[in-house]
Amino acid sequence: MNRRIVAEHLATRLFTAEEAVDNTLAAMGELIAAMPRARLQARVAAGVGQQAVDHVMVAASGLADVRRSLIAAHGALSDAKDQIGLRRVTLVGGGDKEEPDSTRGQLEVVKSA
Repeated sequence: MNRRIVAEHLATRLFTAEEAVDNTLAAMGELIAAMPRARLQARVAAGVGQQAVDHVMVAASGLADVRRSLIAAHGALSDAKDQIGLRRVTLVGGGDKEEPDSTRGQLEVVKSA
């Protein structure tokens, strides 16, 4: 299979994984915010549910580690792309997007500096 096509497929999967982690991190933030509010609304002692809060906070920290690792993997895959002769190819779809999802996973040839 053509290296560009393989790179495009891999980039699409990377972008999907990055987006999934960001969405999960956002949902985790909503859960973290909801837990103390629920305790206050239920008018229960502060200690009620504290273990659950602790576990969610550990999970959120782990998710931040996952996100950090994916960012590092993204950089390493970018280096690998250069190593296989695709230095001039930009895989569009990650980072800041002007048109959401319209260019996800597509390749563009960029001009040399």
